[in-house]
Amino acid sequence: MSDQTANSNKKQKQRDPDLAAAEIAMKRAAQRARERAKRIGAGVMVLKDDRIVEEK
Repeated sequence: MSDQTANSNKKQKQRDPDLAAAEIAMKRAAQRARERAKRIGAGVMVLKDDRIVEEK
């Protein structure tokens, strides 16, 4: 494997900081939605085993 190929592989494996931050924000929003739904006695719709189900 050449040095150029090795360097391009490393660049591809590095995560885009914006995407990493977006993932964190989405997880935080999902957790808050679950907490809010629990407070008001509602469920949250989630995808589980390729099916949309209500999580209570």
